[in-house]
Amino acid sequence: MASDRSKLELVSSPAVGVRGYRIRDVAKARERRREILMGAARAFAHGGYDATNMDQIARECGLAKGHIYHYFRSKEEIFTEIRIDAVNRLIERLTAITTAAAKDPELALRKAIASVIARNFDEGLESYERELADPVSLSAENRKRIRALGRRYEQMFASIVRRGIDRGIFIAGDPKLMTFVILRAAFTVANWYRAGGKWRPRWIVEQVTDQLVRSVRRSG
Repeated sequence: MASDRSKLELVSSPAVGVRGYRIRDVAKARERRREILMGAARAFAHGGYDATNMDQIARECGLAKGHIYHYFRSKEEIFTEIRIDAVNRLIERLTAITTAAAKDPELALRKAIASVIARNFDEGLESYERELADPVSLSAENRKRIRALGRRYEQMFASIVRRGIDRGIFIAGDPKLMTFVILRAAFTVANWYRAGGKWRPRWIVEQVTDQLVRSVRRSG
């Protein structure tokens, strides 16, 4: 009976924030965290990581600095969360695609590439996250966390390429190297795309995806 009561209290009690305060509305807290990440990403993109402090992040978010400390301990923690959030969303998208790789590796690769290129045109947090370079001052622990997620994504992507090679659909080669080349080309579309130009985002996604798929597909 006591055990059941303890479980009930654990479920019904509010969540606890990073500094011990009670979160009574989890959905609202999740939304507020997202708002802070968005404001911080804007601040980092405009001023650079090293030149940005918590006061500037608070102003960009329209919140008191103390309120931000309810959710994050430091600007490094915020920056790391922005990076991790971005990679997690990439992994989520790719997870849905990889299930189709066994049946049709080429279609899976096409969808995987298109999802990366389309990301270059997303608005919101990702539009700022793409401009952020990992600062030299970022701790080794946080670099490791970010890189571990990045490697997981790359391995998932390479599994699609490997499947196509094994099926004789893609040219023979090192799946890891082929993945690196494809992703580098797809991620850097944002470097040369110009909003308002003659090349529209959807057309770019289609054309670049087709070129990259053709670069690894066996002729005939």
